[in-house]
Amino acid sequence: MTESLNERTNHAQWLKAQGRHGEALEVLQEMVDSTPGNVAVLHNYAAVLAEAGRNREAVDIFKQAFAKGLNAPESWLVYARALSGVQDFIAAETAFMHLLKLKPLDHDAHRELAQLIWMQTGDREKALRFLNKAIEENPSVAPLHTARAQVFGQTGDSSAEYAFMKEAARLSGEPHFDMAACNSALADEKFDEALAYGERAARALPDDPNALSSYVQALLANGQAELAERITGKLRESQPVNQFFIALQATAWRMLGDARYEEVYNYKKFVRPSPLDTPPGWKTLQNYLNDLIAALDHAHRFKTHPFYQSVRHGSQISSIVGSDNPALRAFPTAAAGPVRRFVEAAGAGTDPLRSRNLGGFRLFSTWSISLPPNGFHVNHVHPEGWLSSACHLRPAEKDSDDEHAGWLKFGEPGVPTSPSLPPERFVEPEPGVMVIFPSYMWHGTVGFSKGDARLTVAADITPAES
Repeated sequence: MTESLNERTNHAQWLKAQGRHGEALEVLQEMVDSTPGNVAVLHNYAAVLAEAGRNREAVDIFKQAFAKGLNAPESWLVYARALSGVQDFIAAETAFMHLLKLKPLDHDAHRELAQLIWMQTGDREKALRFLNKAIEENPSVAPLHTARAQVFGQTGDSSAEYAFMKEAARLSGEPHFDMAACNSALADEKFDEALAYGERAARALPDDPNALSSYVQALLANGQAELAERITGKLRESQPVNQFFIALQATAWRMLGDARYEEVYNYKKFVRPSPLDTPPGWKTLQNYLNDLIAALDHAHRFKTHPFYQSVRHGSQISSIVGSDNPALRAFPTAAAGPVRRFVEAAGAGTDPLRSRNLGGFRLFSTWSISLPPNGFHVNHVHPEGWLSSACHLRPAEKDSDDEHAGWLKFGEPGVPTSPSLPPERFVEPEPGVMVIFPSYMWHGTVGFSKGDARLTVAADITPAES
């Protein structure tokens, strides 16, 4: 029975890794039914529910598990995240505090607690209160310094981030901290120092994709595109569908004038706007959009942006599909038509997009962004996707001073390069229109300065059999 349980657990984890959350949950539900007192199974079930955006159900399952004796720090971390996902912020903070009683030096928990406070208040000092105290009491624990550096970086102070990350690297003496220092140096535009840290990390960790990725970024920032291109080839061999690695390779090709860049960044074929379908229950698309906008405006309660996402100075709802609101729950149905049309039009090919086209698709993740004036998205890609999308519900107000204000932009790298590379394509947002593109394609938004909040729903899509 133990072996069978382990096999089913491994199978569920494999399904989850493939983005097949529904099937993984079916396996885990069967395991819960057959072993109702097994708290490890309950943890796994709740964790996949949370990853699938079904946070309310995850919270309920965790409560059952805690009542049966589960008290693992890892469970409290996922539980706190799920509570944040259902916007029970007081309970989420309480869960983080309980976790830190169990594991006082857990740098992930400290960083995520700081993030929760930051998103609600926009106040960095408040966000750092617990983390600063932990560092005062444990000044030699390098991961705590790393967490504090990350908080500073994600709240807009790259110089402080780099200073704290250098201290973490000094305290640890380990190559993974050199890798982190490389990334912070890049953010602070200390490109020579980034290259030194990146080279040291790559030499110590020659088979670590993350270390090699940081080194590649330092090379691109210093104009060494030829060496960067060779290393990205190694990265692509190890993780051929990692969308960030594809983007790094394409960036090196662009810097080198390599014709393969044009094949991968084919904006005419691979960036397609398409209107949403009207889901069942609404007479017209506009009726549906009105309800969707009202639901999202009500749901956006954070004051400012989360960490390690592309949004700056705006609110993000991490998942909308687990909501009880009919308009939010209907979005995958409304989006299915545009995605299906994209997949059919893309067809087959040998490039990183079309080579994975199986004729079908699965919405892997769906979230929403509300951007007030002066908010924007930094240039980025979606490493775990295949296709990505932005559906504009309330575009930014037109601005006579900048014709592209609030527009999507494509092609400008989200990593520094020498020379710098400008955007190559702009797309004007239209209400109810879903812009679909490869997940490896650099994209961001042009800032805007007036009007109501720019409201969007975004989704990542993975390939599936038709």
